[in-house]
Amino acid sequence: MDRAEQKYLNLLKKNGFALIQNAISEKECEKIKNIYFKIFNKYKKKIKNNNPLEDSIYNLHNKNNIFIKYIDHSKIINIVKKALSMGSYNNNDFIVLRQSAIRNPSKGYAQQLHNDTRIAGISSPLIIQVIWMIDDFNNLNGGTRVVPKSHKFKKFPKNNKKYKNELIIKGKRGSVLLLDASMWHGSSEKVIDDDRLGMIFSYSKWFIKSSFDHTLNTPIKVYKKLNNYQKELLGFKFIPPKDEFSRGSSRSSKNIKPKNNYRLP
Repeated sequence: MDRAEQKYLNLLKKNGFALIQNAISEKECEKIKNIYFKIFNKYKKKIKNNNPLEDSIYNLHNKNNIFIKYIDHSKIINIVKKALSMGSYNNNDFIVLRQSAIRNPSKGYAQQLHNDTRIAGISSPLIIQVIWMIDDFNNLNGGTRVVPKSHKFKKFPKNNKKYKNELIIKGKRGSVLLLDASMWHGSSEKVIDDDRLGMIFSYSKWFIKSSFDHTLNTPIKVYKKLNNYQKELLGFKFIPPKDEFSRGSSRSSKNIKPKNNYRLP
């Protein structure tokens, strides 16, 4: 881990978040934004339980090849791995991608402050959220609001309460925000009609259940494009054995190729 990565890891440990400016180019952001709208318009009527307070797409790895490199992006993966390994044996453990999505909150929408780990006061991170700012995040368009250092609180935020030390994290498009998911956080109210796309890659310790089963929703043609670490992050080493006669460990020594050939609707 280099000096810059250590700096961001220290900020994440201390405050519950770290902001890396200029992680990707504006040109890349614009490309992702154009792809997002094509995908969203194609699938919006087929998404189950779509949230009326935001537009979103999930499972980015199976939607377009541009997203594959973000699974283990060099700007964040060492920091995420180190953060999620804290508290494990020798501070070194496996991690997985539990969810990927792009979200665009609706005007008038503000998220309730929440803790994504669902456990308060834990001593080391269980989940790290990585939010790539595809648009600027600011006070008007639903930028992420947080209560700094709340990842250390042994309680949950109260519903509909505004805390004195809340702040809205502002950043230019191309920046990336790392959050300890135990920290109280949520989107601030969006008061203008401008887009505010956030591309979220959520990572966890390997034994935590993912939001979607990537081992079932990864087409063979996508699987073949993944490097070995991307396959591992998507959970292909952590498919539980059928029984004790199949394998003696909950982890496999190698990635297990998907048996089905998943196809998008």
